[in-house]
This record gives sequence, structure tokens and C-alpha cells, in this order.
Amino acid sequence: MNNTKYIAIALIFVVSVLYLLAAPKTDRAQSLGQFVEPVAESIETEFENAMKVPEEKVEVRSTEPIPLSSEQDTVLKENKGPDLEPITQQLALISAAYAAEIQYPPYSKPVSLSNKSYLEPNHFSAVEVPVLDGVHTASLSLVKFRFFYPEPIVVSLNTKLAISNIKYEFYDPTTKQVLAVEQTSSQSLVVKTNKDWPQEIRIKATIDFEQGSDILTADFNFYVPAAHLTAVGIPSSKEADMLIPLVLDVKQAGIYRIRANLYSLDGNIIAALNGKSKLGEGSEELILKAHQSVLTGTDGSYLLKDWVIERMSGYPGEKASFGISEQETIPLAPFDLSTLSKAFYVPSQEEQQRLDFLQQTANQ
Repeated sequence: MNNTKYIAIALIFVVSVLYLLAAPKTDRAQSLGQFVEPVAESIETEFENAMKVPEEKVEVRSTEPIPLSSEQDTVLKENKGPDLEPITQQLALISAAYAAEIQYPPYSKPVSLSNKSYLEPNHFSAVEVPVLDGVHTASLSLVKFRFFYPEPIVVSLNTKLAISNIKYEFYDPTTKQVLAVEQTSSQSLVVKTNKDWPQEIRIKATIDFEQGSDILTADFNFYVPAAHLTAVGIPSSKEADMLIPLVLDVKQAGIYRIRANLYSLDGNIIAALNGKSKLGEGSEELILKAHQSVLTGTDGSYLLKDWVIERMSGYPGEKASFGISEQETIPLAPFDLSTLSKAFYVPSQEEQQRLDFLQQTANQ
């Protein structure tokens, strides 16, 4: 067995985990998917090959190592390189990706139209499943994943089959307590909510098709808003950052993390912004910052949308809760870009140490 090869594979796994931990929690799946998935597949394949037991037994004739001829030694040395080359490339990819990541501060990251998790942070993903013994498919869809009291729940059945009746049951998946039951012959249903509903809710739809009956389920989250974003103040500058003050009416005190996307007035996405602060009850302020590195080439006219207002878990076992913005899209007052310093973002000591480790590992 080529021990060097498998040590390198183990290194890839360790480096991948370190890089995963280095990225902001909300960015991990998106920024690392294209790198970690191939690495994981490579690790799995290599270790499966390593653990295979030969079908034929080999007779051991001597305990002494058999010396290699000069020709065999040359072939062996030539074959070691290609084994490690893909591994080295994967390490280099991880290193390069992290180097690109820390060119920007964690609170102000550039975003493209391909970053769906940023553009649609409250998206519900409908899953097509087989129905009627797998002959056809159907799915339940919701207009979003997180709902807030007192807005109603809108659920739809997606299928090409004719239906005669649907029985919808809304219940707590942990306690099995039934929250609401509705019958309809329509493929869409609007259900009123109650502020006492739990955060995690499951929908069970018993559907009567013309050819028979089947059951579909879907999960969503429900919240009484922990805070309301009521206003956005006039942007100001501090060194290389544009500061955007947010005013919130806080119902539940705690540590809040707010995320929003910065757009130009014509709808082009510029950056994903996030800020975190401990807030008390009542009227509170939290600052979002946009670094000059993401504002280059813009005209100083912006708007914010795609809000995620999260009250983070304060202790083990406590669930996060969420708030809402009174407006989905909020335009900002014009900002003078010339007031910003042109200084580049300097990675923190911790970020630089991670990068140095990744680069050293890739170059070994």
C-alpha cells in the first residue's frame, strides 16, 4: 500500500473540514460544495480501494525484501507522481478558494445571480415523490419556508392527475398534536394561523385521486416575530466601510444576526451584508456595513432586500427565532463613495493562519 498516498488523502479531509469551519455558517454549503464534494468522493473511492481484499492468495516465499532492479525502481518513482497529482490539485483548489474568500470581510461579501441561497433565503423546495405505486408523481409546495403570525399558510398540490378531495392535517411532528384540519377539492388552500402554534409544523395531505388515494407530507417553520425592522437610517462612512443603521422594534431580547442583500436601483445584486449585535427589548439599532471593495463601480444609489432577521440561540437547546421587515425592499439615501477610504480588507490573524496552513499543505 502506498502510505504517502493515503496520508495525503487524510490531509485533504482535515483541510476540507478546517476550510468548512473557517467559512461563515451561512456561506458554507454554497461556497464549499464545488470543492468538498469532489474531495469527499475521492476520499471514499480511495479508501474503498484500499480496503479491498484480493480474491487470490499470494504465497509468501521469503521474509526478506526482494531488491528492485534499476528499471523497476525508475518505474516505481515515475508512478508515484500521478497518484498524488490529483490530491495536490484538490488541496490547491481548496487553498485558492479560501484565499479568494478572505479578500473580503465576512460582513460584506460579493454575490452573483447564481448564489440562490442568498437571493432566496426563505425559499421552500418542493420535492416530487412517486404516488399511486410509483406510476405518477406529485408534491406539496408552500410559498415560503418560514411563516410569521398572523399571515396565513398557503399550500398547493402539484400534480397532473385529477383529484376529488384533499384532507390537510397540520400538526406538531414532535408531540403529534393536531393544529388544524381542512378539506378541499381545490389544489390550493389558505389556512389561518394561531399565535400558539409551535415553530416546527408538518402538513399531511391525504389525497383522493381518480385512480386511488395517497399521502404526501411537507414541513415548514412558523414564528411569532421576535423583532420588527421598522426603518433604515441614512448611510455614513467610517474608513473603508459604508455604515447602514437599522432600527428595530425588539419583542424578545437577545443576540441578533441580520442579513440582507445590497442591490443597485436597477436591480443588480452587489453584495450580501450581515451584522450581529446584542439587543434589548424596545427600539434598538444594529449596523450593517458594506466594504468599499464590493462598492467599486457602483453609483452610490442602493436598496436593501432579502431580509433574514434572526434571534440566535442563547443556550444549548434553545431554538433560534426570527423577525420580519415591515417592507420587503428598502431604498437607501444616496451615498457619496468618495468619503470612503480605498484600503483593502486585511484578513484577521486567524484567517491568515488558516490560509498559511492550507497553502503549506497544498505545496507539500
